[in-house]
Amino acid sequence: MPQSNPRKILIVGGGSIGERHLRCFRDIDNDAEVGLCDVREEIRSQLAQRYGLAKTFADLSEATQQHWDAAVICTPAHLHVAHAVALAEHADALMIEKPLSTSLDDIPRLRGAWAGRVVNIAYVLRVNPLVQAAKQILESGEMGDLLEVVASSGQHFPTFRPAYREIYYTRHETGGGAIQDAATHQFNMVQYLAGDFDWVFCDSGHQALEGVEVEDTVHLTGRTGGGRTMVNASLNQFMAPNETVVRLNCRGGSVKLVFHEQNIGTLRHGDDDWTWNPPAKLERDDLFREQARRFLAAADGQEPVRCTLDEAEHTLKVNLAALKSAGRERVEIV
Repeated sequence: MPQSNPRKILIVGGGSIGERHLRCFRDIDNDAEVGLCDVREEIRSQLAQRYGLAKTFADLSEATQQHWDAAVICTPAHLHVAHAVALAEHADALMIEKPLSTSLDDIPRLRGAWAGRVVNIAYVLRVNPLVQAAKQILESGEMGDLLEVVASSGQHFPTFRPAYREIYYTRHETGGGAIQDAATHQFNMVQYLAGDFDWVFCDSGHQALEGVEVEDTVHLTGRTGGGRTMVNASLNQFMAPNETVVRLNCRGGSVKLVFHEQNIGTLRHGDDDWTWNPPAKLERDDLFREQARRFLAAADGQEPVRCTLDEAEHTLKVNLAALKSAGRERVEIV
């Protein structure tokens, strides 16, 4: 049921994504009492002043002295499960930033702690209107069976995340590298549109980013939906343009999502040209506001979560398979 009293929301982790969630939850609910938990005193002070926060906490033991209607975990991925379990008796609903974790080992503990309650994993592309439109087209059957997904994405990471050398990104163990940081969004989107992955092969490497050794380039191929759909997904974090294009090639035609132009088009066999929808005209925070709205609606029992724990665990398995596969089973051409 909708809240009658001001909703209490806890943001755990005050990095760039934590601040974005904090800002967006405040935007959609001005009356909400939003608290921040972060070990860094400077970050707590800065964000408290910037957003007028009444409560900040240095650790979860302080934050869990009270009960929260919802909590959002924005810490490095290897801490997600521990923080989720610590919050289980102190929050009614939970959103966890992607990826779910860096290991499958503790997922049963997370499931046990949150069994039967609202848990959403923050794969924000699930609320993107282009992805939603593509999902509707595929489910309508108007294009026939989905036979191939080709996704290509890239951006100049130092422009968008200038502090990448100083955060979790530098190590796989903390959720870093292009596979766990960025390509995981692609994997989850493909899974959402084409079904669970059956197998993957991944080639990845460090090509350009200065100051780190983790991969900044990912080329993944695989099959989904019981082998029905072939997948080719590539991503890099050093190219000049910030562009993402996804093609869904079906038996009866194709669907193209051009994220950097916020547009989706269809081309059926026999058509002369693409038919385009009007551009979405979204600012980046708009997607995170929508994700926050959907999460709170799920917390109120008004709709299902956008990305379930089961779905996020499958994406985690794809992440881990990509990391394990990278550079292996090559056939040398001589």
